[in-house]
Amino acid sequence: MDKEIQNFINQNLHYTAVDVILQSSKYPQWDMKFIAQQLTGKQIARKKLPTWFENDCILFPVRLPLEQCSSELTANYKSALVSKGTGIDLTGGFGVDVFAFSKNSLKVLYCERDLKLANMVQSNLKVLKAFNVDVFIGDGIDCLKRQNKLDWIFVDPARRKEGARVYRLEDCEPNVIELQDLLFLKANRIIIKTAPLLDIQQTIKDLSFVKEVHVVSVNNDCKEVLYVLEKNFKGEVQIIGCNIKKLRNENFSFTYEEERNTLTKYAKPLNYLYEPNASIMKAGGFKSVADKFNIFKLHKHSHLYTSKKLLDNFPGRCFKINSVLIADKKTVVKNKASKANFACRNFPQKIDILKKKLSIVDGGELYIFATTLSDDEPRLILCEKIEL
Repeated sequence: MDKEIQNFINQNLHYTAVDVILQSSKYPQWDMKFIAQQLTGKQIARKKLPTWFENDCILFPVRLPLEQCSSELTANYKSALVSKGTGIDLTGGFGVDVFAFSKNSLKVLYCERDLKLANMVQSNLKVLKAFNVDVFIGDGIDCLKRQNKLDWIFVDPARRKEGARVYRLEDCEPNVIELQDLLFLKANRIIIKTAPLLDIQQTIKDLSFVKEVHVVSVNNDCKEVLYVLEKNFKGEVQIIGCNIKKLRNENFSFTYEEERNTLTKYAKPLNYLYEPNASIMKAGGFKSVADKFNIFKLHKHSHLYTSKKLLDNFPGRCFKINSVLIADKKTVVKNKASKANFACRNFPQKIDILKKKLSIVDGGELYIFATTLSDDEPRLILCEKIEL
């Protein structure tokens, strides 16, 4: 793109793609459909891919590859999992992961079936000065079969049917379960990325030599699960939950053997309330987190915790408990809690029905957790959030 088009896009970032296309008559010399595509790409990249957003020479594809690609934060997290040797990304996409890998590896091979997308990524990688990346246009598995021994392989299997909800790895393409012999023939370290919907324990059973599982969230929104396979590994799988935050990352690790063997201590609400971050909730470290931080669980199925003294390093949200109420409208009004951030955690009524019953409006500085306590009594916990 020439400078004039770049400037036009940057000056119109607050407009929609439709708004831009409607200006086609003003700029008959320009391909406004392509410019609208670049505008949409920059808008998506503003928060998701800041390095791409800040570079005016970057080209953006249609919306779908941008929506499916990793964020820059999660791609950088993955780059720490690859060795510093030579590797291959079998399912390249928009190339965000491969660019991150290139900063931590000697050489990377990027594979992508879509000719137009691959050519665009190749151009972008030159702009980003990732000169240690080779581009292969075609099927990644075919490319892998031609390679000598590699240090690592990365693959992000896609849903076979676009829009379908997938819970098993066998329902994704390529089917890495069937390809494991080939993968381990070519490399000793395999990294598989999946969507959070897939069942972690079932996926571990479906795969061989799983060494680590990384459950990665950004600002408490679970984004992806990474399975690190190491040839001939024997032992307990380490489950690592990471919540990437602006000021600090929240990390928590455990094994499912620890989770099974841990005895949980229960208590009624004390002075402080804790809600684990999305990575821990997805990973299922409910007893382990209580044990490692020496706190009490409110109920077997509530996944809320309490303590007398404040923990300033808990991997999740922390609250100061003001009071514990019965789920009654008069009680809510008496405690001036008709406006609050409301959440249900193991409560017999659905949140919409309960909010209507209690006449609670969302918002304000108060928080209410509708939950069940250790004596099986449903209660409302009125509290205020603590920023650590």
